[in-house]
Parts: sequence; structure tokens; C-alpha cells
Amino acid sequence: MSTASGGSAQGAVRRLIVFILLFVLVTIAAVGVSGLLDRAFDVDRTLAGSGTDELALQLAFALIAGPLAALLWWGAWRRLDEPDERGSIAWPLYLAAMTTVSLVVATTSIAGGIANLVDGRWEPGGLAIGLVWALVWLWHRWMLRHPAKGPTRMATVPLVIGAAYGLVVGATWAASALAAVFDAAIRGASETVLVGRDSWALAAVDALVWAVIGFAVWWWHWVRDGVRRIPTGFAAVSLVVVGVLGGGAAMLGGVGTIVYVGLRLAFDPGETASAVLIPLGTAIAAAGVGALVWLLHARIAAAHSDGTRR
Repeated sequence: MSTASGGSAQGAVRRLIVFILLFVLVTIAAVGVSGLLDRAFDVDRTLAGSGTDELALQLAFALIAGPLAALLWWGAWRRLDEPDERGSIAWPLYLAAMTTVSLVVATTSIAGGIANLVDGRWEPGGLAIGLVWALVWLWHRWMLRHPAKGPTRMATVPLVIGAAYGLVVGATWAASALAAVFDAAIRGASETVLVGRDSWALAAVDALVWAVIGFAVWWWHWVRDGVRRIPTGFAAVSLVVVGVLGGGAAMLGGVGTIVYVGLRLAFDPGETASAVLIPLGTAIAAAGVGALVWLLHARIAAAHSDGTRR
């Protein structure tokens, strides 16, 4: 008994160390490759030959960490034919961590790169980073879904986290886009910038880019991956906390601010109306988006088990 438990403990420690090292090496390699790809996209900097120290560091990251990560991954991947390896807790934890990190880095980098293009600025760094980390995300999605070597425990955790992340990003930036429009309408054309980088339209479009990417991530996990039908406790907690409570909090906060602004307009003559109305556009946007999020997730929560409803 003691020998078996000792061997099991040693195996658990070994797997934990292997996957921590793999996480670090994959991250370093992705940083190096994305930096090299950034230099390839930025023709002016490449021709000028600037940043030789940075180039050397990126080459070291890519050419050293990349092969080491590949060798370590291949050894771990071959072991996943064994039930103990596939059923270990370290395997799904690694996939959840790397899938989440790669998704966050890829989406934020791509959204930032597209927003820069909308602003008329060509900054390839964000797109390069987003492309590399998107490939990392796809690779780990493939491993997560592998029929013979995918994890047998906590396999849906990365999907639930991805849906929650996409919803938060999409709803937050959708409210920002609507707030820019509402602020312009409330203040009037005479007090808003119509053209240039400080225009309300450009701010709304920038926020809309982030919102579209966020909702695309949410839809992919929520609908295509079927997160809305996952019966686990973690999925139920995410549904209630992010969708129901988060949406409800945004809605109530927006409504409360609207009432507060209305009361100040009616009973506080000490400030000008334009100063009092500053938070109104954001409040209306938050109330509207929060109400939509709350209604959608409250209906789904009501259709779930009694435990979720309680």
C-alpha cells in the first residue's frame, strides 16, 4: 500500500513539474516567435536594422525555448496513452491555464491591432502577437478535444472560462460603444468632436471592434461548444455569477445613476446641466446592455436544474 501510494505521489509531482515547465517554455517560445513576426511585418524597422539586442533575445526565445517545448510536449503527449496520465489533475489544469492565457492574449492583441488600423495607424506588433497566440490556442483546443488523449477530468473548464471571458469583454465594450453615441446625442453636436482621433464616432468604432471580438468569443463557446448545456457545477456558478449577477449589477447600477442624474437636474441648481449630464450616457448604455445580459442568462438559469435556480 505504501509503495503504491509513494509511486502515485511521485507521478503526480513529476506531472506537475512537467506541465509547469511546458507552460513556461511554450510562453517563452510564443513571445519569441511573435517578436520575430512583428519585425517581419514592420519593414521599415527591419531595413533600418534597429533593435539588434531585441532581435537576439527574440531569436534566443524562439530557437531555444521552441525546440525544448516541442521535446517536452512530445514526451508528455506519448505518456497520455496511459490512464493515470490522462486522468491526472495536472493535465486539465495545464490545458485550462494555457487555453485561457492564449485566448486572452490573442483576442486583446488582435482587437488592439484592428482598432489601430481603424485609427489609421499601422502597428503590426499586436496582430503578430495575436496570430501566434491564436495558433497556440487552436493547438491546445485540439489537444483538449482529442478523443484518445484529451483530459477525462475538468475537460469543460476552459470552455466555461472562455464563454465568461467573451461575455465580459463583449458586454463591457458594447456598453462603451453605446455610451459614446449616447454622450454625443446628449451633449449635442456643438459640444462634441465630429472628426479626428478624438471624435465620438471613432471612439464608438474602436469600442465596437472590441465588442464584436468579445461576443464572437462568447458565441463560439456558448453556442458552438455548448457551454449553455454543460451540467457541471462550475458552469452553473459561472452562469449565475457572470451572466445573472453581473448583468443585473450593471443594469441596476445604470438605472441608479439615471435616477441620480434626474434628481440632480430637478433639485440641484448649483451645477450646470451639462456637468450633471456627464454620466448619463454611460448609465443608459450600462443599463441597456446589463438588462439584455441578465434577461438571457436568467432565462437559461431558470431552465437549468433546481440547484442552479436556488
